[in-house]
Amino acid sequence: MDQGVIRVVLADDHGVVRAGLRALLESQPDISVVGEAEDGPGAISAVSELHPHVVVTDLSMPGGGMEVIRELTSLNNAARVLVLTVHAEERYLLPVLQAGGLGYVRKSSAHTDLLNAIRTVARGEVFLDP
Repeated sequence: MDQGVIRVVLADDHGVVRAGLRALLESQPDISVVGEAEDGPGAISAVSELHPHVVVTDLSMPGGGMEVIRELTSLNNAARVLVLTVHAEERYLLPVLQAGGLGYVRKSSAHTDLLNAIRTVARGEVFLDP
């Protein structure tokens, strides 16, 4: 990714979560939310149309989960997938990475880790919630 603004698509089935994430991200000069989706098919469509650098996606939204991560990473585009989830269990982490996700952040620590995670994943590096 070049040194410009990181283009982000938010995918979560809870509108209030998307609104909060958008407010947090839009306060950063180097991050721009270019689209939102409330389910897996919407996320795939948004990525195809908007060509973001990073997709921040929930694991537990309708039509979401590992299949969406696999599909997003298999599309012929540069979008990198960062999972933002309530699931703290390690059993979810390896499948996310195997499906092509580059980052994993728990919603409980998003206020401290999400910005760094987005910047890390945008560079093509892996970010794992501590």
